[in-house]
Amino acid sequence: METGETFVALVIYPSTKAGQDDQAETLVRMAASIRRMPGFVGGRVFLGEDGESVISLVEWQDRESFAAFRRSEFGRAATQVAGELHPKAYWLRPHASIDAP
Repeated sequence: METGETFVALVIYPSTKAGQDDQAETLVRMAASIRRMPGFVGGRVFLGEDGESVISLVEWQDRESFAAFRRSEFGRAATQVAGELHPKAYWLRPHASIDAP
């Protein structure tokens, strides 16, 4: 099934078993500000079962909404802090959605 032209940012942060929960909670706290940004659709934070990663998945109405967030004062600060953790980022556009019957 085809989806709309939303934009998704998938970011994988390296972590440790000892630091994983705190790192994830920091991302959740940051989401309180991100969720007020125009074009924000929603987000999720995942923990790698091996304890070696924290993954964020954030969806925006479109690429421009995400770009506007990155240009905002908060977005620039969040990007700088996140960059210090050396994450692997993937910028994605939906191709299909498969839902349960």
